[in-house]
Amino acid sequence: MAEGIASTELTKSGNAFYGLMRRLLRSKAAVFGLVIISLMLLCALFAPLIATHDYAKQDLPSMLQPPSKAHLFGTDEFGRDIFSRVVYGSRVSMKVGFLAVGISLLTGLFFGCIAGYYGRLLDSVICALIDIALAFPMTLLAIAIIAVLGPGLFNVCLAIALSSWGSFARISRGQFLSLKNQEFVEAARILGYSDARIIFRHILPNSLAPLVVLTTLEVPKAIIVEATLSFLGLGIQPPLPSWGSIMSSGRSFLFHAPWITIFPGIMIILIVMGFNLLGDALRDSLDPRLRN
Repeated sequence: MAEGIASTELTKSGNAFYGLMRRLLRSKAAVFGLVIISLMLLCALFAPLIATHDYAKQDLPSMLQPPSKAHLFGTDEFGRDIFSRVVYGSRVSMKVGFLAVGISLLTGLFFGCIAGYYGRLLDSVICALIDIALAFPMTLLAIAIIAVLGPGLFNVCLAIALSSWGSFARISRGQFLSLKNQEFVEAARILGYSDARIIFRHILPNSLAPLVVLTTLEVPKAIIVEATLSFLGLGIQPPLPSWGSIMSSGRSFLFHAPWITIFPGIMIILIVMGFNLLGDALRDSLDPRLRN
């Protein structure tokens, strides 16, 4: 009987996943967001094929040229092709967004699981750490961490992850607190399953829904923080292009060559809008009170 309860719970989780996908595909906002994200991912994956020029090659006679057939997005103060730099910049943004949020998710999930499942002193200590992490604005904390670690792609990802893990820990802790006393978990304990199996096989799969929604909303935050750090010169270093560093180089030519700043800004707006649309649609699909 206990085994049947646990198996039934996993079957319900699988059916819920397929139901979620059907509801998402019926949402125009979700489809539009997925299209934007997919295009950005394709742009990042096939950047060498899409880029029309070497993103680092300088051509001083062609500097500050407006958009044309030769340079679709114009050129910067060194004659570098803005279109190629924006295309390769998508690689940086996607890499930072997914890697930083992935580290943040795993870290927050680890501490949240321990706090929610075992409770007592561990819960008190981890909750204190979560409160400390959430007390600081994400961008300011990332700047402080970068000031210690130094700039660079991995350091930027690590700084963003250390600035945002608290949200994942808080959500996962709440899910474990609400699920650890459910019947299917009690059935697993009666069967003598280990804590690790109960956590990873029974509780974790049933607590992923809000974490998935939070992940889709945290990725654009990570991209914005990376762009901010690069704009300030604390993020991705030359010659590797970043949307933030491209905008930073164009601020001195905002009135004479606005295309340097406009096009990477548009890309940031699009990717943030895509993830936010997908995140909102996921939230509406997963919450029965918000379904049409």
